[in-house]
This record gives sequence, C-alpha cells and structure tokens, in this order.
Amino acid sequence: MHSLVRTYCLPALILVVLIVSAGCAPPPRGGEPMDDIQKTFDDAGPASVVTGSAPPLPPASIRSALIPATQSLYVPAPESEGPRFDIAATQVPAREFFMSLVEGTRDNMVVHPDVAGEISVDLKSTTVAEVLEVVKNVYGYPYVKSGSIYQVMPVGLQSRTFQVNYLNLVRKGTSHTRVSSGQITQVGTQGSGDDSDGGDSSQRTESVSGSRIETESTADFWSELRSAVESLIGNDGGRKVIVQPQAGVVVVVAMPDELSLVDNYLKTIQGNLQRQVILEAKVIEVSLSDGFQTGINWSALAGNGSTTNALIGQTGGGSLLTQEPAVTAGNRGNLAPGQLLPDGLDALAFGGMFSLALNTDDFQAFIEMLENQGDVQVLSSPRISTVNNQKAVIKVGSDEYFVTDISSDTTTGTSVTNKTDVTLTPFFSGIALDVTPQIDEASRITLHIHPTVSEVIDQTKEINVFGVNQSIPVAYSTVRESDSVVHAESGQLVVIGGLMQDTLDEQEAGVPVLSKIPILGGLFRHTKSVSSKSELVILLRPQVIRSSRDWTDSLQATQQRIKTLSPQMQRSWLKGEQ
Repeated sequence: MHSLVRTYCLPALILVVLIVSAGCAPPPRGGEPMDDIQKTFDDAGPASVVTGSAPPLPPASIRSALIPATQSLYVPAPESEGPRFDIAATQVPAREFFMSLVEGTRDNMVVHPDVAGEISVDLKSTTVAEVLEVVKNVYGYPYVKSGSIYQVMPVGLQSRTFQVNYLNLVRKGTSHTRVSSGQITQVGTQGSGDDSDGGDSSQRTESVSGSRIETESTADFWSELRSAVESLIGNDGGRKVIVQPQAGVVVVVAMPDELSLVDNYLKTIQGNLQRQVILEAKVIEVSLSDGFQTGINWSALAGNGSTTNALIGQTGGGSLLTQEPAVTAGNRGNLAPGQLLPDGLDALAFGGMFSLALNTDDFQAFIEMLENQGDVQVLSSPRISTVNNQKAVIKVGSDEYFVTDISSDTTTGTSVTNKTDVTLTPFFSGIALDVTPQIDEASRITLHIHPTVSEVIDQTKEINVFGVNQSIPVAYSTVRESDSVVHAESGQLVVIGGLMQDTLDEQEAGVPVLSKIPILGGLFRHTKSVSSKSELVILLRPQVIRSSRDWTDSLQATQQRIKTLSPQMQRSWLKGEQ
C-alpha cells in the first residue's frame, strides 16, 4: 500500500508544485532599454554607411544564368558631338544662317516661319550644338533638339516651369530682451467750465525701460519669391509669374534671356536654403570657489604659457534709459595668462556680457577647466538641427499661473453685489534657448543667440482692494538671459559668460524643543547667513552639414554618448523592474 502511494502520489505532488511555481513566476521581461536604443540607431541608416560592408554576391551559378551571352549584347557607340568647323558670318539673315549650319552634316534643321533678324558670329572649331547655344544666349533664338532634328523658334515670349522645393508655410519668430525700471502713471485733465460735470480726466501708464532689444524674423518664402521673379522680368508685354506653393512649382512667361536669369536665380536661392547646421549647446552653472569670486578666470584656457586663438569681445548691453541697442565689439587675438584682454579691445560702460569663440570642439576639456574654479552643474544639454535663417527654439521647464490683474465691479440694487475678476498669466520657469543661424558659402556662421534661465517662486502680497485687505500670490522671478549676435566657423566652440548671481542662504541650528520656545527660544539657537556666487556659461558649437557623411558622424557621436551612459541607464532600469 505504501509503495502504491509513493508510486502515484509523489509524481502528482511534484507536478502540482511545478504548476504553482510557474504561475507565481514573474512575466518575461521585455527588451532592455539599451537594446531598443541600439536597434533605433541601426535602423537610422544603411548598414553599409556605418560598417562599410557590401551586400554578399549571389552564387556563381545564379549570376551566370542572369547574364546573357556576350555576343548577344548590343553596346551602343557613344553619341558623337558632330563634326567641328569654323564659321564666320556678318549680318546674315537668321533663316539662311540656321539652314546653312547643317549643310554637309547628318543633322536636320527646321526653322519657324516667323524667325527674322540678322546674325553676326566668328567661331573656330565649333559644332552645330555649340553655335545654336551661343546664338540663343546672345540673340535669344530658342531651339529644341529631338533626335537629329533641331527646331529653331522665333524670338518672343516663352513659358517655362521651374521646380522649387520648399515648405508651404509662413514662419514668424520674435525675441525680446528688456530691462524695465518700473512704470509711471500720468494723470491729465482736459476741458473746463462752470457746470456741475466739471472737466474730463484721463490717465496713461508708461513703462520706463532701461535697455531693450527686440528681434523679429519672418519667413514668407513664396510671397518674396513671387516679388523677386516679377522684379527680374517685369510685368509688361504679356510677361507673367504663376506660383503654386502647394505643388512647389513656378511658371514664368518671359523672354529667353529673362528665363535664363530666373533659372540662375532659383538655383542660387535653393542652394542657400538647403544649407543645414547642427547646433549643440550646453548651459552650465559654475558655483565659484573662494578664489574666483570676481568671476571665471578665462586666461586659464591657455594653460602653461600656451596660446589659443580666440575672438574676444562684449555682446549686447546698452546705455541706461536709452532705447538704442549697444554695438557689438570684438577683436581676434591670442588669449594668454597675464593678458586677459588684448590691446585695442573695446568695451561698453553699461550692460553686455563676455563672449569668446575658441578654435576647439571639445566640450569636456572646457568643462574640466571650469571645474578647477568651482562646482560645475550642467543645467541643459540640448542638440537640434535647423536650416539656413530659420529660428530653432528649445524649451525645458514648466509654466505656472499667477495673478497679474484684479478688477472689481459693484452692482447697486435691492442689494449691493461685488464681483471680482482675476486675470491669470503663465510664467515660465526653466531653460529656453533660441538660435537663428545664417550660413554663407564658405561655411562661416552668423548666430543670433538668446538663452534664458528663469526661476519663478510664489510671493504673497497684502493688497488693499476697495477697502478690503487681500492676500494675493504673485510671481517672484529670477531671470538670467542674454541676446547677442556672434560669428563662428563650423565646429568652433562659442562661449558666452558673465551672467553672475549672488545667493544668500539662511542656515539655522539649535537645541531641539528648547529652540522652539517663544521669546526664549532665541537663546538656544543661532542663524548663519551663507553667501555664494555663481556664473552662468553658455557653450554653443555649430556644425555645418555638408554631406551625408556629416550626418553619419553626428549619429555615431550620439551613439557613443548613449553607450557611455549605458551602465547608469541599466541600473535605473533594473531598479524600476524590482
């Protein structure tokens, strides 16, 4: 009996335990984050671009079956440009001139009946096609070649369709930087008389601005394109310009030489519009050490007596209580210890900040230099690409609403009713950066840079509104921003600094319980005020995209940065799975 129980019950018990264990086991985990990221990079471009490997060839038997016999192949001979000859003509009728060009050749010529005028040329060792092209450019006779037949048309209006690749949109951007010193309310009285109504009074509120910079950009490409082409060809004699932004097509009716001018113009602007740049930025805050309370020592960039070619200057700023923006000053020179500012460097008495352009593309080396002068914290590290003359905006933070206006309306009737209207306005707290690049044909870049680092906190104000005290939360904003225009080469590191801030931290310590006693608690606690100073530094490195290889290099650099962060990401992922 016991043997029977062991024979049948023991395997059944083991099976039940295995089923229960399988049900309690956690579900299989999905792909790890680094595997997903790596797959994204692998799918971003062809494998041959990254690895340099070519696809394998099919077996020899398949290749021999696909290729026909050599004797069955017909290889056409290269098309001959025709015989060369010398030609000299003086005031020859156009019809006779064109018909005589194909005499003794295998080409054919058809001349439109309306072709008129006289032609004078003197060319050596030329062909029929070259003569027709020269005559078209000089005299305006258009021609079309179909096989071995040339068709010459009369001089007159012609239509031509151009393909223009651009987005069908109107893009507007505005950037404001203002230092306001308050508001002034002026009350004026107009009119007079002895009647009981008295005079009319009015008031006006003005904002007194210490310094202000406003930058506006509008990209209305298709309207500007139509105006430019119409200016090139005019609008008389049946000339027309038809623009279809949705299809990216421009149809022009004009004379042949005018059509050539329009063709060159469209090729030039499309080449300029397609220039693209990758903008890599870092917003860094340096908590200055005791030995650098006056600011960062930029001469440490040279190090050990070596020199670094740099462009040093002051950007932004202006004069107090004036509306005119300041003039940007900067000179190229060598940055060396003992000579922080080269000779001849202009500076402004009010406003502005220090700017620097270095011939280096190494962010890490620059940050390590800053770490020798204080604690470095990278607030943001955005990376974005944009095309020529298009504003790129990066915004990281949050919007919080605060009360900015209160109005009250009192209604008198059987009872008095007070109605209060409150206006809420969002205030941004975080980091914002907008950059507009202009790229010339030599890959030199002009940048409009407007970084902003803002922090908004609540502050309660006691305000008396119509005899009633009200506690209103208002916004207390701390803003550090700059607005500047700088020049840089592709791959050059642009540094903007000088945005300093003082912070006062109240630290309190005391005996537990006893320090909280009213009045006498001050005997058992002490308060210490700690002052610290920090400087905001903006690093920006533009990289012009000249070919697909530049995109590949940028992709590989980003992939390498992700791999560097891989261990930390893996630990965070495993911690979240637990």
